[in-house]
Amino acid sequence: MDVPYREIEMGPVGNRLPAGAVTAASVTDGGILVQFTEGSATFLPDWLRDNCLCHECRIVQTDERRWQPWSQPTAPVADAVEVVDGELRIDWANGHRSTYGAAEWDKIRVTGSRGACTARLWRTGYEIERFDHHQSIADQVTRRGMFEALRRDGAVVVTGSPTEPGTVIDLLRSLGLTLRDSSLGLIFDVKLDPAGYNIAFTAEEVPPHNDNAQYSHPPSGQVLAMLVNETDGGNSVVVDGWSVLDRLGREHPEAIDVLSRVEVGFRQYSAEADAFTRAPLVVRDRAGRFVHLRFSNQLMQPLAFDDADLAKWYEAYRWLGAAIADTANHVSFRLCAGDTLFVNGYRVLHARTAYQPDGPRHLQDVYFEMDDVSGHLARMSGEAQNSMVAS
Repeated sequence: MDVPYREIEMGPVGNRLPAGAVTAASVTDGGILVQFTEGSATFLPDWLRDNCLCHECRIVQTDERRWQPWSQPTAPVADAVEVVDGELRIDWANGHRSTYGAAEWDKIRVTGSRGACTARLWRTGYEIERFDHHQSIADQVTRRGMFEALRRDGAVVVTGSPTEPGTVIDLLRSLGLTLRDSSLGLIFDVKLDPAGYNIAFTAEEVPPHNDNAQYSHPPSGQVLAMLVNETDGGNSVVVDGWSVLDRLGREHPEAIDVLSRVEVGFRQYSAEADAFTRAPLVVRDRAGRFVHLRFSNQLMQPLAFDDADLAKWYEAYRWLGAAIADTANHVSFRLCAGDTLFVNGYRVLHARTAYQPDGPRHLQDVYFEMDDVSGHLARMSGEAQNSMVAS
């Protein structure tokens, strides 16, 4: 049976720091070679000096850096390197001594792996996980499971939420998620409005998109809280944009290149506000993994008519748009009153089928940052540590 997802590893690029105690060290042309009981690594002197965790180089109370690499005009030089009782000790030419023992290596090791996680790239047939509203707030195990699913899949649904207007803000605050405000308001009320400035205020089909493409740095998290839904139609659709890009990149790598290169204008405005930015549709990290898909056809503005990449860009945009519109990449469901959809707005596109305005339908959108989700998970797992030394 075909599994409706594939998994990829996300997070920092590079090798993990070897584990174990230090057994030997020496200065080489490439840096300082350090032997651990479970491997070896060559470190740049600048890196070792910059990561000295002594009280002179760090503010103990806040765990912030005090050492400033530019305080010396040239790269640091090690006068002496030795290993004592499993610790690496370095005497620098400026007279400073750095010591790297088990505690220091562990702290560097944990920090270096922050953000590592497994993402599932999904398509139709995948089940978006659901979590109870009360349990998500009151039970740490449930909340951690919800955050892990949101980070892994880019979308979860919380059920049984209050349906009074504005209570979605209470939910986010209870989960420790910081709200993002904008010129269009803290809460985006989505209901039928003949004078509305956005397609969401109509009963039309809303195609897959992510919100706030008109901002240079849009909020990375979005919550869609359904307060009442008594219409015929109006089902919700989500699309895993990273999954779409992953497949497009394997079939047409040149399309990803041009979509990552050409800046596109996006505008959204109302009677009181106007926002506009230019940005490429696709952002990748240095390993080529997708970290942001900006897609909102309805907000897109004209490209420069004489852009050298215009023909290639439109070819790539057609491929991308067709894949996003393909129901083979859609997960569809109905948001009922009390259902709250959380999405990673840099990854998951959301949509709505057309509906008959034969009953009330009211949804409220609010925004947050996915960084808060990652931070809470790091605290829950013990990965995040506070000050170096307890007061």
